[in-house]
Amino acid sequence: MEYMTKELEAYGIGSGQHDFLLVLYHKDGISQENLARMLKVSKATSTRAIQNLEKEGYVYRQRDENDLRAYKVYLTEKGKEMRDIIFEKLVSFIDILFSDFTPEEKEIFRLLTRKAALKFFEPGFEPPSEKLNDIQ
Repeated sequence: MEYMTKELEAYGIGSGQHDFLLVLYHKDGISQENLARMLKVSKATSTRAIQNLEKEGYVYRQRDENDLRAYKVYLTEKGKEMRDIIFEKLVSFIDILFSDFTPEEKEIFRLLTRKAALKFFEPGFEPPSEKLNDIQ
């Protein structure tokens, strides 16, 4: 989301990288592979994002004790401190987005978005790639 990219640029957080932090705020210590799977991005994209966040001091990686080929990703103190800033920026964006909505429209949108999000995060859910190309 371009808005968040611009808002977080000064903090060294690049395009889409705040999504990785948002997941880690709920599941700190998740494997790098599961992180990529949850965000529906390639392992290469995930690796680049995590490397950048690590370089900026927001996360660190540690070998998985159960699988020495894999890494788990953890928030640093700096990463944890970014939580409030990221949520503040998201709330500002949402306020702008919904500024012309009535309270009833906001509630309907919230319910529909929740329903769609639950489907999106179902294990194994993969949107058909040809339909995604039609949207873009």
